[in-house]
Parts: sequence; structure tokens; C-alpha cells
Amino acid sequence: MLISVNKILSMKHEFTQLQLTRLVYGETTKAETDLLLELVYTVPQIAETFGALKAGKDALGTIQLTPSERVINQILAYSASTATVSAS
Repeated sequence: MLISVNKILSMKHEFTQLQLTRLVYGETTKAETDLLLELVYTVPQIAETFGALKAGKDALGTIQLTPSERVINQILAYSASTATVSAS
């Protein structure tokens, strides 16, 4: 469930859903992590949103995609055809 209010003001810092998403993906600083986790533990609405974001991330799993050899060769051929060659 999304936070019904886009921003929550706490301790003179504004926290948004984007920052919670960064927290879920481990992209926050130590200070941001500490402040966000404090909000997660004390504000039920933020805890619910954090839980939903974390569940969504977990549901995605880790997808490993590898291009086929044909695609790699096409990319290399294109790169070679557009590269400038300088005679030094």
C-alpha cells in the first residue's frame, strides 16, 4: 500500500517513498538508513509501505539475462562499423 501522504516530515527531514525504495535496495547512507528505519519502526503507515516495497523486491527475485551470441556479434559489428579510425 502506498503512503497516502506523499511526504512525512520528521526531525526536520522529509522522507518520501523514493527514499524507502532506496532503503529496500540498500542504496542509502548509514545516516539515512538509521533515520528511515526509525520511521519504519514508529510510523505504521511507513512500515506498511516499506513492507510492500520489500515484498515487491523479493517477488522479483534475481533475474539473470544473457544476450545470445548472435546479438553480441551484431553489437560488435555495429560498433566496428561506426568506430572512427585515426592514423597516428
